[in-house]
Amino acid sequence: MHAARPLFLVVSMLSGLASAVPVVQVPEGGRPVEVIPKGVICGPVRGGWTLGADGRSLQPPAKADDGDRVMELTVAESPGRCAESEATVMVIATGPLPRIDAAATTFYPDDGRVELRGTNLLNVAIAWAGTPRGEAPRGPPEGQDVCLTPSTGKGPVDCAVPVAQGLPTDAVLFWIPPHGRRGPDVTTYDANGNVVDAEAMRLRPGRVILTQPLVLSNGVDVSKGPGSVSVSHSEAIASAECGLARCEVGDGVVYVRNVPGVDATISLRLRLTPRVLFARGDALEQTVSATLPVLACPLTAVEGTVLRGAEDSALVVRLDPICAHDSRTLIWTVNNQRARVERVLKTAEGTHVLLRTGGTPDQQVTITALTSRHEGTVVASETAKTTPLPVPRAVLELPGHGPIDFVPTNRPAEVHVASAAGLGRFVLHALPGAYGVTPKESTTLIQGEAAAGGFVALRFGYQLPTLPGELATADLALVDERVQRLVREASVPARVDTLFEFVCADKDGKDVSLAPSRPHRLSYEMRNTCRVIVHRERLMPEEGNQEVHLRVSVTRPDGSTRGESGVDQRMFLRPKGDERVIPVPGNLGQYDRILVQVSHVADEARYALATTDRTGLPSAQWTATIQGGLFRLYATAAIPAGLYRATVPTGQLAINFGVLSRLALLNNEGQERLLGIELGLMGLGLVPQSGDIQFPPTVAVVTGLGLRVPIGPGAAVGANAWVAYEFRGDIKRRTGGDPNLDPVVPSSNWSFIFGPSISVGNVGFNL
Repeated sequence: MHAARPLFLVVSMLSGLASAVPVVQVPEGGRPVEVIPKGVICGPVRGGWTLGADGRSLQPPAKADDGDRVMELTVAESPGRCAESEATVMVIATGPLPRIDAAATTFYPDDGRVELRGTNLLNVAIAWAGTPRGEAPRGPPEGQDVCLTPSTGKGPVDCAVPVAQGLPTDAVLFWIPPHGRRGPDVTTYDANGNVVDAEAMRLRPGRVILTQPLVLSNGVDVSKGPGSVSVSHSEAIASAECGLARCEVGDGVVYVRNVPGVDATISLRLRLTPRVLFARGDALEQTVSATLPVLACPLTAVEGTVLRGAEDSALVVRLDPICAHDSRTLIWTVNNQRARVERVLKTAEGTHVLLRTGGTPDQQVTITALTSRHEGTVVASETAKTTPLPVPRAVLELPGHGPIDFVPTNRPAEVHVASAAGLGRFVLHALPGAYGVTPKESTTLIQGEAAAGGFVALRFGYQLPTLPGELATADLALVDERVQRLVREASVPARVDTLFEFVCADKDGKDVSLAPSRPHRLSYEMRNTCRVIVHRERLMPEEGNQEVHLRVSVTRPDGSTRGESGVDQRMFLRPKGDERVIPVPGNLGQYDRILVQVSHVADEARYALATTDRTGLPSAQWTATIQGGLFRLYATAAIPAGLYRATVPTGQLAINFGVLSRLALLNNEGQERLLGIELGLMGLGLVPQSGDIQFPPTVAVVTGLGLRVPIGPGAAVGANAWVAYEFRGDIKRRTGGDPNLDPVVPSSNWSFIFGPSISVGNVGFNL
């Protein structure tokens, strides 16, 4: 800086402190001027100043020294009151007033200088008023500086005066006479003694040249509101054009509206106001052009949420945290179709927006966010590939009974859904009028409504559990199962031992419920008290209708069936029905065995049967035996095929037949034991023998022991050992014509015989 510049600035600051004192400044060598309108100037004056005869006017010196240019004088109403007056006036002898060629003057606001052209420029000061760019105003933004080194030569000269850097192009500039001042209390006269109007001292440069970039932004930022481009001198812009978009000039910014898309670029063309030029190298231009990319909100479609082939589907997008737009006020479109904002969730990663759409069959979609329907500025856009909607695959299962292929109305069934391909999952939804859904711990239960019937397809919501917060439970799409299931009652095979009861009276006549799968013995007197009770009232609604088979059979001790006592019924049981009693018919006998069997009818159309275990259908069986005597006395026909006569003469008795009475000990089942006492009448030797000894056919009374093994009803095989008394003639011998042999063989009518036999018949009674 020039050595005199600091001194000038200090003098200017000191003069500001005395701004309340009236100041009159006149060019040196000028004519006398009236300093005060009335009163007198109290002398003396010095430094070449001359006081006029009227006592109110002064003539500046022809050539003033720097130390005598400024003089403060006391003024009073009259000369006699000068001693007591405190009022003062300041006079300044300025240098010659400059002649400035405004058309040739250039203002460089970015560089902070004014290039003057004219005469008498030495020590001419330039004052300015205006807020430098980028600074907040702190009171009246004013300043001034002086021309210290004008160029040399004849005629007009040039001089560069520094000003505050970054002033606006329309900053207010004034020139100040050499060594003079500026202020509301300052009156300036020209050399002819005429008052110089303050507006005449206003400097209006012929050119304002911008040397720094006018466009300060690297792109059109639409992420925080309307698109905007920062500019350095918005006051110098007369008009702005943005191609397809619409531009408006604001304070320090150019607003860009109706941006067609985030992938577009904006061709910005700024036309400057008159007298303002932009320096591009050595060329000066009236227009400034720039091609700027659109700086939009970063937008990402969340993976797995953009579905294909789903009606009324939703997708989730994420806006970067730098985006300042309210997601609910934006206009969202998917493939140019309006989308509805359903949920908004802000996280540290950004703002997640759930958009409900009408679905799309396309391979990819373009998601766009606009500021408004009328303005139409695209603030975010993303193109994403679509994912085909997975197909739900569900299995219904009754706990403990295996999978089923229908929706039960009388009890809940568990729903197991195969995991969807990718990141998503299927969640079963209730369908009013068809079925309801109840979440339970780690599973889901489904139950058809009681009045529902027909077929229904299960409805599922497709969700993405990796989404944050409440979005993880939002349905991205609703999809129906491709198969339909029958809605009906589920019949689960109930325990028949709880539905059926076998009751008989004991020896005291008191009813006793017999336990299944255990043998029971009944008093003979109470043999006709047995009955089967069907407890339909015990059947629960959740077990459904039951179809069972009841069999009651009675067998005699010999294994034959008592037909009149049999019951064979196929029964259909409904829940909460009435009790039913089925007596065991017929007149039962000793050691009759009652067998009651109840089993389910294995009908897959009715029952929910497990696919892995078909043998587990509940069944029950009761067994009871009628008590009887310890012994049995009966008659039977015996046919010993061959008996051996052990008494002399011994021999074989072929073809025998007779009737026996037998006394046998009975076991607990009424079956005779192997050994019994026998007594009867037997025909022996009915067929002649071919041996030497000829036993004549005879009838004998036999008694002894018999071993009997039953082979069928009333039939048995056995071995007998009898003592017999024979009613016969003589036993003869074949002599072969030998006269020495006696044909009669001496023998007793008593004999001991034994051998196998077959017996048929069992006519008798128990003892």
